[in-house]
Amino acid sequence: MPSLSSFSDRILIVGDEAKSASAIERLLESAGYSADSVTSLESASQRINVLEASLVIIELTASRVTGPLVQPSGDDSGHSLRKLDWAQEALNLVRQIRANDATAELPVLVLSKSQRGQDKIACLDAGATEYITKPYQRTELLSRVTSHLRSWHSERERRVRFEQLNILHSVSSVLASSLEPEVLLRGTLYILRNYLHAESAVAYHGAHQAVSVVAADGFAVDDAARASLVDFYFITAPLLNGNPLLVEPLPDTARAGLPEILRKAHGLVCAPLGLKGNMVGAICLFSNKQQPFRKQDADLLATICNQLSVALENARLFVETKKSAAQLSFVYNLGNNLMNSLEMDELLGYAVFSVGKNLACDACAVLIKGSTQSENIVSAVYAPSPDSKTETQWHHIDRVKAYLRSYQAVSQPSIEVRVTNRLLKDPAIAIETIVPIIFDDVLLGILLCGSRSARTFSADDHKLLGAVAQQLSLAIRNTELYRQTKDTSINLAVEVAHRTQEIEEQKRFTEKIIDSLPVSLYVVDRDMRIVAWNRSREIGGLGASRDEVLGKNVFTVLARQPRRQLEDEFIRVFRSGEIVRMEQDSWSDGQRKVWKIGKIPMRVDNAEVTHVITVGEDVTEQKKMNEAVIHAEKLASIGRLAAGVVHEINNPLATIAACAEALSARVDEMQHEEMNDDFSEYLKIIRDEAFRCKSITNSLLEFSHQRQAEKTSADINQVIDQTLLLIKHHPKLGKSRIVKNLDYGITPVQVNEGQMKQIFIALISNAYDAMGAQGTLTISTSASSSTTGPKVCAEFSDTGCGIPASHLPKIFDPFFTTKPLGRGTGLGLSVCYGIVSEHGGTIEVDSTEGEGSTFRIMLPVTLTRSESIGKEQLDESGDTHGRSAEALLEMEGAL
Repeated sequence: MPSLSSFSDRILIVGDEAKSASAIERLLESAGYSADSVTSLESASQRINVLEASLVIIELTASRVTGPLVQPSGDDSGHSLRKLDWAQEALNLVRQIRANDATAELPVLVLSKSQRGQDKIACLDAGATEYITKPYQRTELLSRVTSHLRSWHSERERRVRFEQLNILHSVSSVLASSLEPEVLLRGTLYILRNYLHAESAVAYHGAHQAVSVVAADGFAVDDAARASLVDFYFITAPLLNGNPLLVEPLPDTARAGLPEILRKAHGLVCAPLGLKGNMVGAICLFSNKQQPFRKQDADLLATICNQLSVALENARLFVETKKSAAQLSFVYNLGNNLMNSLEMDELLGYAVFSVGKNLACDACAVLIKGSTQSENIVSAVYAPSPDSKTETQWHHIDRVKAYLRSYQAVSQPSIEVRVTNRLLKDPAIAIETIVPIIFDDVLLGILLCGSRSARTFSADDHKLLGAVAQQLSLAIRNTELYRQTKDTSINLAVEVAHRTQEIEEQKRFTEKIIDSLPVSLYVVDRDMRIVAWNRSREIGGLGASRDEVLGKNVFTVLARQPRRQLEDEFIRVFRSGEIVRMEQDSWSDGQRKVWKIGKIPMRVDNAEVTHVITVGEDVTEQKKMNEAVIHAEKLASIGRLAAGVVHEINNPLATIAACAEALSARVDEMQHEEMNDDFSEYLKIIRDEAFRCKSITNSLLEFSHQRQAEKTSADINQVIDQTLLLIKHHPKLGKSRIVKNLDYGITPVQVNEGQMKQIFIALISNAYDAMGAQGTLTISTSASSSTTGPKVCAEFSDTGCGIPASHLPKIFDPFFTTKPLGRGTGLGLSVCYGIVSEHGGTIEVDSTEGEGSTFRIMLPVTLTRSESIGKEQLDESGDTHGRSAEALLEMEGAL
């Protein structure tokens, strides 16, 4: 934004009649004012925009300013209409003045013939400062002009001071924001160029012939422009003489020496940078406008240059302090890192890298004498250039050894700078610095720093290298001591590592044993915190991993158990030091589980009980087995009792049958024919029923006898009939119906009849349990063949509830049962499977839940068809099958 300080003190008069505007101009000039009059609104706008007026007077000669246009009469030829149009355009000019930020505060007086209130309001609304109606007093106009100019001068002075303060504040902010010289100069140039409305700005810094362009704003500086600007400085600097310089217009001879981009400059303002009377540079501002700078701008620039000089000196001190602090920090960090490294290669590598990087060396190397009497050299090199030499090429080994031998007699270490007879082989190295590394007056080695330019290190750099050499000597000595200690203790370290490994392996082995135990185990301390938790606890019903529970309160982890009871159990063990054993029931997925729990006291150093070991063993299956064994024992006892009862019953039955036979033989002697018929019929009934009871008890006795599992040729159909005869009086049958579909043409098989009856009774009993009070059991036999030979198949199909698919794989497992406690042992089908397998056969099952089950027994055939037919004929002839009632009774009597 253009500065308001650049306004002139001229008064611009804008009127639609030149004669009237000139009269006002003469009036103002007679009062001592500088005034110009124009009749063109466009010309007035241009002069206002270039800030050539401090007051604008607009004279309106129209009779009205607003309202509808008046139609021109024939005698004025539209003169009044043109004046009205000009007046309205003048109001637009006022609005433009107020819309422009540069002229928004410019005072505008409107002189008008119209005394209409709405016209006055329209002019004031457009932005006029004051509205004066004609005719007016000349003194009144001069008084109003004087008042507005005085107010304008006061406002302009205030704004100029405010701008100067704003510039000083902005520059102070930049100077306080950084201690980098380049940042200070660039920031200051940017502020000055923008606030003082210069097109370009240049900052010079340096002393005597070392002055250079350190910053430029508003244009780019190349090498040619930089040289031209430096020449311009040496021409301008003598003119400064410690004071600011304002040159307008800039002479053509001075512009000719400037770069191309600055040759259009019209004005120059320049101020020196100095400290304590010494000039150390300057700041120059260039402008392409005519009269852009004022004396106040030059004074302001001088003040800013004084502040900038102090800031640059502070920055210089800061840079030096920063460099010293960086060097101290480098030495401190280097010492710490060197002390942390106990390996020679790592130590030397870090040293050369750090020194070479910090001092910007083209090559940096450390060469250390070996610890043995042989003149071996331990070395490391840092060379940042891509064409660095290999380790066998970068130094002259003979010169290095000669230097190390010759230096032993020197008592005071000193830094040597060489340009000839250098130790480094690289021909590009122009100069090298050799720093001895000494510990307790003994030379350990040397530190080499090489440079490809003729640049030598400063005194501060030499001090830094000396400090680095001291740090490095101490670190090398520590490394040697560490190596010696390491060599003497290596056997002990190996032994300790071996013993530690054994302990760790033993610990892991012990943990593996504990995790492999088929019991649930955890340990709590006296604070009831869990300190051990084995694998079985992780995969058990709780399912909590070891990492989740270790260190937690046992009552929080075992929240499902009664806290009071669990706490009393632990307290009892802690107090008494005795083992507590108990059984505990739990439910998981609707199934009851029985746990045998033991709480074992644990003592450390034979003191009081410090921990309690809780061991839990799942004895559910063991419980079931015990109950099944007890039940089986009961069944065996009942079987033995039944066998004894059968013997006792057989004797009376034999007597009854014998008496019936005797009486039948004597009935014929009776003379009464009618009674003879009745007695014969009754005695026959008694004998038949006795023999029927005898066949039942014989079948039961044969089943209960524990004989050797001898196999004989038997007809499966006959075994099935005998089994049905044995159990058909059992009350479990209820209303169930048995359908036999037997194939009497099948071949006999080699079986143990007692075991076969045991299988059939188990399958029929299971079918009755599955069907309930009603249902149909279909028993079928048939012959079949397979890849292993002919077979006999016996099927038992019921219409019961069926077997769930999830239970089918487990029905032949020992003690698996779905019956409630007391109604089944879970051994029936397991025994059946064992018997059938022993006979070389197979047992199969097909079941659909809700529809029924079919058990299929496949037995191998061992007799030919002809043998089977012969056996059937013998049975029919009575040679081998069937015994008389007398023989049966005699046999039972003998038993």
